[in-house]
Amino acid sequence: MVHGLWLDGTELKPLAKRLEKLGYDTLFFKYPTVRAGLLDNALALWRFLENSFGKDMEQAKTLPPVHLVCHSLGGLVALHMLHRQPQAIIGRMVAIATPFRGCLAARRLSRWPFGSILLGGSMDQGLYSGGPKSVPSGREIGVIAGKLPLGLSHFVLGMSGPSDGTVQVAETRLEGAAHTTLDHVHLGLVLSRRTAHLTHQFLATGKFH
Repeated sequence: MVHGLWLDGTELKPLAKRLEKLGYDTLFFKYPTVRAGLLDNALALWRFLENSFGKDMEQAKTLPPVHLVCHSLGGLVALHMLHRQPQAIIGRMVAIATPFRGCLAARRLSRWPFGSILLGGSMDQGLYSGGPKSVPSGREIGVIAGKLPLGLSHFVLGMSGPSDGTVQVAETRLEGAAHTTLDHVHLGLVLSRRTAHLTHQFLATGKFH
């Protein structure tokens, strides 16, 4: 479980509990969303996986699948990691409300007084213009986006078009990824039972049905 900007994973606990009831074991990767950049955090995620599952996860075919479930900025961290560690034996990845193509709300916030301080290292190769624009070769990624446009970003930062109030649906598009939407706001997505169902569905089959 990889959390989003300014968070520590607490928001993902309801989703984790639902996945555990479906038979998954969950681990939480915590990282400094502002103090470190995306590439540093991607490397830290890889080291976390090595420490958790052993360095032989690069070769061992007998390990249970290690999937990634990410919220918002966490999906960018994980995508950078997958592109930089092609040898890693990773199962599937679900990205919830991740702005793979950058985040208009973050760009506008960065121009406010102290905005760049609040966003810190999340902008470069991340929220400003996005990270890699496609799924790495041999990987399977599913994206769940929200389309209930309620939130500070929508009303104060002047967003338009379908969004979850923070991230626009168009910003969540990733070439080669499966994609679906739910009528939820940005944080509400990770609290939704439907999100848990769709996450399990994709991790199990590689598709949203």
